[in-house]
Amino acid sequence: MPILELSRPDAPDVRARALVFEDAVSRALLKRIEQVAPTDVTVLITGETGTGKELVARHVHHLSMRSAARFVAVNCGALTPSLIESELFGHEKGAFTGAHSARPGWFEDAHGGTLFLDEIGDLPLAAQVKLLRVLQEREVVRVGARRPIPTDVRLIAATNANLEQAVGDGRFREDLYYRLHVAHVSIAPLRERPVDVLPLALHFLASYAAQAGIEPPSLAEDAQAALQAHRWSGNIRELENTMHHAILVAHDGVVRADALRLTRGAPLSRPPPTLERGAASDPRAALETALLALFEEEPPNLHQQIEELVFRTAYRHSEHNQLRTARLLGISRNVVRARLMQCGLLSASTPRSSDMPVASARSAGGPRGALPVRIGHQTFGVLSLLKVMRALEQSLAPRGARVEWVEYSTGMQVVDALASGGLDLGVVGEAPPVFAQAAGAPVVYLAVEPPAPEGEAIVVLEGSPARALADLRGKSLALTPGANVVYFVVRALEELGLSLGDLDVRPLSPEHARAAFARGEVDAWAVWNPLLASLQQALPTRVLRDARGLASNRAFYIGRRPFADAHPDVVEAFLQQVGAVGRWANERRGQAARALAPHGQLSESAIEAALEHTPFNTQPLDREAMDSQQRIADTFHRLKLIVRPVQVAEAVWVPPWVTRRSA
Repeated sequence: MPILELSRPDAPDVRARALVFEDAVSRALLKRIEQVAPTDVTVLITGETGTGKELVARHVHHLSMRSAARFVAVNCGALTPSLIESELFGHEKGAFTGAHSARPGWFEDAHGGTLFLDEIGDLPLAAQVKLLRVLQEREVVRVGARRPIPTDVRLIAATNANLEQAVGDGRFREDLYYRLHVAHVSIAPLRERPVDVLPLALHFLASYAAQAGIEPPSLAEDAQAALQAHRWSGNIRELENTMHHAILVAHDGVVRADALRLTRGAPLSRPPPTLERGAASDPRAALETALLALFEEEPPNLHQQIEELVFRTAYRHSEHNQLRTARLLGISRNVVRARLMQCGLLSASTPRSSDMPVASARSAGGPRGALPVRIGHQTFGVLSLLKVMRALEQSLAPRGARVEWVEYSTGMQVVDALASGGLDLGVVGEAPPVFAQAAGAPVVYLAVEPPAPEGEAIVVLEGSPARALADLRGKSLALTPGANVVYFVVRALEELGLSLGDLDVRPLSPEHARAAFARGEVDAWAVWNPLLASLQQALPTRVLRDARGLASNRAFYIGRRPFADAHPDVVEAFLQQVGAVGRWANERRGQAARALAPHGQLSESAIEAALEHTPFNTQPLDREAMDSQQRIADTFHRLKLIVRPVQVAEAVWVPPWVTRRSA
């Protein structure tokens, strides 16, 4: 029986580790691999998560003329935007803060061999432009350098995304797509090659039995029937995890159906519980129902409200990209820009060529020519209240400064903007500053809020068969890259002796994760407040585990080091206002919720519920907060989520008057 196996001791846990070629569909795949491998053309491998794309890439390399040279695998989805260019193309000494020496990138490491770029669809557009040039010119230019370095690399790319749709949405360059699509290898999901299921199951049983030093158990008839009836939404990875568990609980050398923990004939997706089945299959029907309900209420300015909601939602779905929003709605970008300005999502001063991932940018306070203080915030928390109340503008105007508010949907967007010089101050969760520090970005900690561990949780729909976190083994989990919940999920799994590789992790933005969760396209979602409170009000959900005892879920006020060092009085005024507004919000949650509700997408009741689990008490970073952050940094480095170790204490900003006092 032909079999491909990923047996390296350093093999990532999240990869499917074996492929067999018993099914006719799989034999056709093997034939296709053997056709494209001997050539030197670029190969694009597509297939669902867990189907074994890296295995296929390695086999292509093994059968190629480059088999004696290196095979270098890079997961594009694991790199933050600020890291990608340095990792792929290398950097020179002094190219950015923290670049203490020159370093080759992955293209140089793979010289003469094969470079495998997994999750190619996650590459930001800026990196796509540079990748295209490398493929065309066959040379790389390190970050901070001008001299090109010739490269001789065969590129194999893989994705579980629909790149054609991504091209149409403006998320992936059309010219790069065709450059990658020279030879296409498509891997069918496991449910479409059922003859492979039992041979793979037996292979995994034998493999894990050998590791345990025992005889491989046999598969009872009811277990074989259950395996063949299951839909395997997690593909080979789910099957492998299932067999790993089965061998641990098998009795008398036999694996029976009850040891597999499978739901026989479970559908791949479920309609949202809040919608009737007909509405779930036709979103337009659900929209019509919602409109009829609004018409019954006869609210004032209904057309204006609906139009603004359409533009806000389309803009958010398009990840705050004007061009993609225009394509989605079928109108011109000029119309989109005008409507976004009317909705307060753009300022008139925003450059027309700019498509920054922001939801709003407004300037207020201070005369023309005053010092701009650019502050990044999200739709919940003290900074959003500070923006609404305009207290900071009044405080900074006598200092000759004017405030520019910029709204983002994730903390990683805030730290990327700080790293690139697009922001001066902001607020994020625990994880983004660690990624920023690992990337050498000049981001510093200014202050911290108290822990809020109940504010993040792993949830399932009420009808889910999962009753405990361990039941998610082999199931899909929506997880936003770079978010606080990454550390929480890692800790929660390690508590059970599991890892991220035991789940089918789906990297999704909060907006896409919510839609996928409601449609039943993912089994669980790692979510945080205020999204958590909003979700619990909108859908019948169950919390499998929150962060209590595992993670702090703190908010950190951060800044760009050059700005903080040059304007400590502005930073001090900023933190004073943050503290005052936070104390007010603690005492008047209802008023705070009413103030925030008109400026975001969440209801007043959801915001108030989130505020109940989010205490505000801004303080300088103490030893406890730094130790907590250091544990996160050490964990991320151990799991290779960051490429180099960091010392959190080095990124804590100390005001100059404290330095003078200690001197």
